[in-house]
Amino acid sequence: MNSSADATLVADELSGPERALLELTATPAATLLGAVSMILRTTLFTDDPVAWVDMWQARPDRARIEWMNGPEIGEVVTHLAAKDHEGEVEGVPGLRLISSTDQVAKLHWLGSAAPVELLLTRQTS
Repeated sequence: MNSSADATLVADELSGPERALLELTATPAATLLGAVSMILRTTLFTDDPVAWVDMWQARPDRARIEWMNGPEIGEVVTHLAAKDHEGEVEGVPGLRLISSTDQVAKLHWLGSAAPVELLLTRQTS
């Protein structure tokens, strides 16, 4: 039997299974979710608590964030979309708004080789 305590990888390079797992999980969408969650966690969601929040990568080039109650879509987009204030970038560098309604926003992130789509959804009930 192979227990996790007995399975230790010692090497200077990634194993085949590690590389395969990284290809599935370490995607541009995951990188974008990390940048977005840092902003949401430290600004909006602490000031205006949500009932729940969920973030996931639907594909390597698509990330989704949904939450219940809490901040409005427009407020979230304002904090996330990149802005240049006198040479200082605020928000997520390379994140651009494509479309927005009261409950859904679609943004594109230009921070990887291929653009990543970010879909935001605010549930109200």
